[in-house]
Order: sequence, then structure tokens, then C-alpha cells
Amino acid sequence: MKIFLTLSKRSLAVILAVLLIVIILCAQYLSSTAAKIDGSTHAKRMTYLNSVKLFVDDSSFSKKEILIPETFSPTFESYNNLQKKSGFDLKKHKGKYATVYSYPLGRSQTVNLIVLKGEIIGGDISENKAGGEIKGLIKGTI
Repeated sequence: MKIFLTLSKRSLAVILAVLLIVIILCAQYLSSTAAKIDGSTHAKRMTYLNSVKLFVDDSSFSKKEILIPETFSPTFESYNNLQKKSGFDLKKHKGKYATVYSYPLGRSQTVNLIVLKGEIIGGDISENKAGGEIKGLIKGTI
């Protein structure tokens, strides 16, 4: 027994469009949930740093609260471009308070992790001198 289904070009186009939208929405959901990096505890932040081959002095760290600005200055826009190249984007968090955890990396560098609601949302490696270079971190899952 054979069953034949006849569809008009318009019906087929609508079905394909709906399928494409569903696939895009699923991909966005999966990428946003899979990409979260847990930074809720000291141990989880250390696990993340070790997973990206950064071995810091975990006995000595500082933390401070920051406000991610609603409007980015050119300097902050440049910093966010560094974040984007690393897989992060602070624009998603405009106007929110976050915590920056800073860890010594040798004598001349510091690793900074930006954490919001237990999730690592950005970070950098900066030289400990005026005008020193700032490098991005690698966003990766553990």
C-alpha cells in the first residue's frame, strides 16, 4: 500500500521555514546552556583556570564588585572586543553587578575572572605594570 502526499510549493516552503526556525532556536538554546562556566566557588574557578592551562597561586586572591556599564565607553568597548575574541560578551550583562576575582600569575601578571550569579562571564590576563598588555582568556567548557 502506497500513500502519496501532495503539497503545494507554498505549503512546502512554510514547512521548511518552520523547521529551520526550530533548528535555529534549538541550536541557540544548546549553545547558551552548554557554554556556561561555573565559577560559583573557589574550587570551580581553579578547575576552570587549570582547564585553560593557567596555574595561579590559589592561596592569594582578591575580589571586588564592579558594575558593567549600561553604555560602553570606547575603552570598555575595546575591552569587550577582547572578551568577544575569547568567546565571552559583556554586552549581555549591561547594567549588572559582577564580581572580579584576581589571582597572581607569577610575579608580573594577574588573571582576572568576571563572575555573575556564579557564572564566569569574562576575564583577562593583565601585566602588573602601568600600560601593561591585557590578553583575553579562552572560553571553554571544563
